[in-house]
Amino acid sequence: MSFNFAIVTAGNIATKMAETVNKLDCVNCYAVAARDGQRAEAFAKQHGFSHWYDSYDALFADPNVDIVYIGSPHSHHYAQVKQAILAKKHVLCEKPMTVNAKQAQELFALAKENNVVLVEATWTRFMPFVAALQQVLAQQPVGKPLSMVCSFGFAVSGRPRMAKPELAGGALLDLGIYPLTMAALVFGNDITEMTSICTKTEAGVDAQHSISLKFAGGQIATLYSNMECTLENSATIHCEHGFIHVPLFWQSQGFTVHTENGETTEYNFPHKISGYEYEVESICKAIESGKTECPEMPHSDTLHILSLMDALRKQWNIQYPCETESI
Repeated sequence: MSFNFAIVTAGNIATKMAETVNKLDCVNCYAVAARDGQRAEAFAKQHGFSHWYDSYDALFADPNVDIVYIGSPHSHHYAQVKQAILAKKHVLCEKPMTVNAKQAQELFALAKENNVVLVEATWTRFMPFVAALQQVLAQQPVGKPLSMVCSFGFAVSGRPRMAKPELAGGALLDLGIYPLTMAALVFGNDITEMTSICTKTEAGVDAQHSISLKFAGGQIATLYSNMECTLENSATIHCEHGFIHVPLFWQSQGFTVHTENGETTEYNFPHKISGYEYEVESICKAIESGKTECPEMPHSDTLHILSLMDALRKQWNIQYPCETESI
């Protein structure tokens, strides 16, 4: 079975997705929508999409659209996802699903009411290395995992979606979500303590931050994100008798287990295409099986991470203009 795939917006991330779905059998490159009709047409013709629209309303109204991928700034996600669901479309929405947990909870309930799949496209969660890493952690070849250090940062503070409060900018929602996701993949969701500090820009969004999480089993995760400079962008899991290193953890194609006597074991999982393919394949499987969520990224895990980010922003006194209620 192949589903008609549509893309909302025609920016950089949409380009990567378009290049990926062109190589997948489970979807057809069907439609693109952008506020600029000429841009939508150029994008569609360049990437082999058969239809294009100069409004999102027109795309959502097309009865032939099966799956909508939303790649707009996250300040726009809530309204666009809601509109897509009400039009009975399945939705793959870029991370974060919304700017806060309350918005996401409403959308998940609406998706179930309308019997459509809604999934957050936190692509790390869908990658093959994750299951292998969790299996290795359970087997404990270098002992019990005790702590993790994870960093993620790029010099992107000049981009409007990062700089502007009205676009829900800052390092946390765009970058910090990845180390938080990695901590959840390694240690789970049972957090007993969370402390943090951040530095804000003149506009009032977080430029960089440090987060410490303590888990019920006693493990500690130390997480760093920064939108003003490039960090190491890796995760290291420290265990009783060695460590596990995950380079480029948010898009990893493998990891290495290091014993305390210097021996190493490598695990490699090269992407079939770009790394985006796994989330697309997952939503297609969910639709075929009649589910309303994907097992790799269940609604409860999206809400967990959003709730953590709500709590962090409350600590930092950061509220976005697009939020109608206080978090």
